[in-house]
Amino acid sequence: MTLSALIRKRDTGNPATAIPAISATQSKGEAATVARIATVAVANPKEEKAAPLTASEETAIRAWLALIEETDPATIAEVIGQCQRDADARDYFTGRAAAELAKPAPFPDDRRTCDQCANLIARRCQAAKRGEIAASRNYEPIRDLRRRCEGYAPRPEDTDRRPGRARWPELI
Repeated sequence: MTLSALIRKRDTGNPATAIPAISATQSKGEAATVARIATVAVANPKEEKAAPLTASEETAIRAWLALIEETDPATIAEVIGQCQRDADARDYFTGRAAAELAKPAPFPDDRRTCDQCANLIARRCQAAKRGEIAASRNYEPIRDLRRRCEGYAPRPEDTDRRPGRARWPELI
């Protein structure tokens, strides 16, 4: 069954009608009419106004539709329209999108600030002073800028005890 058929099946637009018969409670000799043995209940669909579909929700739904290879423009428009009208449909499709779309792995940030380096003494880089890195001997780095430096020396509180040359050999 296609996605559009599932949507049409779910949203018929017709109110539901229930007619529970209670003929078992009637005496056998009595001929009853429908009005005497049954009650009729008509369910009115809720006419609640759904919150508008946000741009990020629409983007996520369109990305999920592309993921499941739904390319029919009419079906895509129908899904988006349904989500704009029906909060339950929107919750369903945004939930599917969130569950199935791949989340990118966060960037593994192994950079350190000069404030974290044991070579920073009195605002000056001691690795530069010793000529271990390509910088002026009086180099005063931006202390809170994250970077990879071949002259990095871990402080005692750093769990990774490798110096910069071992951590980032591609810098040398």
